[in-house]
Amino acid sequence: MPFHTIAILSGDRQKTIPNRSDSEVLSEIVIPFIANGVITAKWGNKLQSYQVLELRIYETKTPWNKKSGTVIADIIKGKKNLYGRFATKAEALLSTKKPKVFVITPIQGEKHGDQEQQRIFREYDQRFEAVEQVISEAGAIAIRIDKEHALEDLVGRIKKEIRAAQFVVADLTDERPSCYFEAGFAEALGKKVIYVASKQSVAKPGTKTAIHFDIHMNMNYFTNHEELKEKLSNAIEKNRQALFEEG
Repeated sequence: MPFHTIAILSGDRQKTIPNRSDSEVLSEIVIPFIANGVITAKWGNKLQSYQVLELRIYETKTPWNKKSGTVIADIIKGKKNLYGRFATKAEALLSTKKPKVFVITPIQGEKHGDQEQQRIFREYDQRFEAVEQVISEAGAIAIRIDKEHALEDLVGRIKKEIRAAQFVVADLTDERPSCYFEAGFAEALGKKVIYVASKQSVAKPGTKTAIHFDIHMNMNYFTNHEELKEKLSNAIEKNRQALFEEG
């Protein structure tokens, strides 16, 4: 019988991996998640890796046929989440560990706020997805700490992830003190940091982004998500040896 996995991602997003066998779910999804908090799967035509906050796994008698018009939420409704069963099997197994890249980004806007707050929230969420895509294509995992991480000390979690990161990508748009703190912490640890910022503020459209200190010399400015992906990709490829060297 087929299994269907719902992967809960940062930014309140979900990815569905339907119609897998018992062994495929264990080896391709649960083991990597248990090992390093990420999974790699094909969505559309691309194989990508994602940081995952939670997995939910359901079994049905028949495969899900997307073309039938039935939404997957309907066929798994009332089904028991079988993640625990798979997790028990996976605990003693490890997968190849991909390098992690910590993404510093402003936490602004509100998903369920007024229209302006929703616009700001959506923009930063979408630009993280753009960064996540580039990092995945480079062979690494994008890690972001955001409002979902409330079960432990936020600053402590951020420091832990920066220490574990291969390198860091820092978005300094909107001059958030927390972003400068995180970037400074990364620099103090000797981490390589790629700086990006949109030319204009997100919170105050039409206002030019102001970058403090001397890091403006190394800033990758962009005007839209495609330019962000292009410049970040170029920065990674240009410095690949230094960024991915074993420390």
